Amino acid sequence: MQPDSLRTGRRKVAHLTSVHPVSDTRIAYRECATLARAGYDVVLVGAGTAALPPGVRLRSVPLPRNRFERMTRTVWHVYRAALEERADVYHFHDPELMGVGLALRMRGAQVVFDVHEDIPQDIADKPWLPGWARPALAAASTAALRLLQRGYTAIVTATPAIARRFVHGRTVVVANYPSLDEIPRLSPVPFEQRPKAAIYLGAITELRCIEEMLAAMLSPELAPGTRLTLAGTFETPELERRVRATLAYAPWLTAANADEIVGYAYASRHRERAGYRWAVDVSVYVRPDFHRRGIGRKLYEELFAILERQRYRRAYAGIALPNDASVSLHRALGFEEVGVYRRVGWKMGRWLDVVWLGRNIGPDRDDDVTPPEPIPFPELCARYSWPLPAIHT
Repeated sequence: MQPDSLRTGRRKVAHLTSVHPVSDTRIAYRECATLARAGYDVVLVGAGTAALPPGVRLRSVPLPRNRFERMTRTVWHVYRAALEERADVYHFHDPELMGVGLALRMRGAQVVFDVHEDIPQDIADKPWLPGWARPALAAASTAALRLLQRGYTAIVTATPAIARRFVHGRTVVVANYPSLDEIPRLSPVPFEQRPKAAIYLGAITELRCIEEMLAAMLSPELAPGTRLTLAGTFETPELERRVRATLAYAPWLTAANADEIVGYAYASRHRERAGYRWAVDVSVYVRPDFHRRGIGRKLYEELFAILERQRYRRAYAGIALPNDASVSLHRALGFEEVGVYRRVGWKMGRWLDVVWLGRNIGPDRDDDVTPPEPIPFPELCARYSWPLPAIHT
């Protein structure tokens, strides 16, 4: 395949996407616009229409009507348009275009795979996939990435954590950081001298890691006085209630590996009525690729030590069945089964049973003497001079 640059004398780069909107900030404004400013002939092939940065031409393909059509007809349209563009370099952005990238590479073109997400982890978190199928599909995607990555000229990833999945010698990180010249300089104080603060702007959802963000902000490794501002709407009222209640009630602990959070544990109110105020519900999560390393046990041990200082007496955990690993972990930490709620939770298109387990916090007490009032977590932090970062919504 002879590129157009042999005729025009100007190297052409074609960006390809079947999933992202053509106005995607990373694709259109970070990468395409940068190449156009550097003098390349830049075309963006994707579904739909939008105003693009100067110097970036749009090659539009029909919008799909559903997910299946996007993964079939749209992929084919993108491939045909890419061939007709006769570019020197093809830069594609979606896992479903991996086959297209290999086909273009076999025709002699230079092909770059831009990996926006941790693909196996993204598959494991897809709510529309059946829960039983996700581990197998995630493992299959890991194997596919290892096998196919050497077929591309280069790999670009959005984060260092994603880059570690690739052994390709030409892997680089292009982070999704904003350009400083896009941010109004409303303050004369240089960035490095401003208060330690972060802003999250966008939809506040579990899939976008609100729990991991809060866990990071509550890490004792963070500098005192660090502030997080959440600017957006919560996915559900229940998520908002849970986040606000947890921050004011009990600790949220994290486990980190290098620069990434791999697990967390937290406690929340067991019931709203006053008579239940010495009981908490607890939960622990460890990323699947960090299972069997004792992380869940360590998180819980640290959590229970703090809860005992807060004067809580009982901890309960609800586990959707089947989940043998989680049930075994809780039993090993002294939890005993209280009972099973049959068909109480609807998830992934089916009803689930939930087993409830409980254990004492601290020594067993059989007396009926009114216990001391629980200590709110912020007050406990003040007593022990623990830093408590501020989180605003």
